[in-house]
Amino acid sequence: MKASVIQALERAKNTKAFATSRSLITVNGSIINIRTASQKAGSKYWFDVTPSFYTKAQFFLFACGSASTVYIFPSIILQQQLKNASLGGEKQVPNFTIFSDKHELEPAGAAGARSSIRQYLNAYSLIP
Repeated sequence: MKASVIQALERAKNTKAFATSRSLITVNGSIINIRTASQKAGSKYWFDVTPSFYTKAQFFLFACGSASTVYIFPSIILQQQLKNASLGGEKQVPNFTIFSDKHELEPAGAAGARSSIRQYLNAYSLIP
């Protein structure tokens, strides 16, 4: 799925993406982290973010099930969205759920504190 997301990004920006590292790509000088998730249950997709990427990536792309449902966040916006997320997993990193049917993000440990992310759906125009 990651390759399909990169292809969609390249088509949207009419340019090539270049691997910066195993986890990061560069498009038009912008450093991007792409994350993919298969369906968790219904329209729920679970993700986590390694905090060190906040300083490395300018944008985060979260693909929910396919390359046609990608939420694109500037790093600063994602940090704000996840500031109260609980930590989990082996690496103890912030995690969250995206509800693609309602276009909402819910930080872990903040049940009921969902926020609308509709404006970030396939928002390739945010990337210069």
